[in-house]
Amino acid sequence: MKQTNLTEKLYLILRIVLGVIFLWASWEKILDPKGFVRVVQNYAILPPALENFTAIVLPWVEAVCGILLISGYFVKGSAFIVDMLMLLFILTFAFNIYRGVDVACGCFSNKVEAGKGNYFWNISRDVLILCTGLWVLFYKIKTDRNKISPSKNTYEQDI
Repeated sequence: MKQTNLTEKLYLILRIVLGVIFLWASWEKILDPKGFVRVVQNYAILPPALENFTAIVLPWVEAVCGILLISGYFVKGSAFIVDMLMLLFILTFAFNIYRGVDVACGCFSNKVEAGKGNYFWNISRDVLILCTGLWVLFYKIKTDRNKISPSKNTYEQDI
């Protein structure tokens, strides 16, 4: 029983921390979309027609997911979106490393020079955030399944 309480508290803490991370990451991007457009352009992956759209929509998706994770509403959907975003960020960053393009992450700052050359740190941090998001996504599903008790087979009851 103590293990369940401890696990529930850990789940709550990780869910809130994940929400705060995404809310924090969205803040500067929302306040300065022009600055974030420069970061998006630096990645040189999207066609120019999608750069502005991405720079406007992505921070709001991050903010809404962060708020929902913190508040506890639509946690599974928010965690799923956060996990997909993290996977996209990791793959995008890795793709630019493969291409030899040194880009600023743009994760928590709109500064084009911020974070350049920190490949190992950026990918490690993103993998850790992805793992946290996956745990938040799948934890409750596992515990909910454990609460379901299998019904007895009628054949066994007849014996």
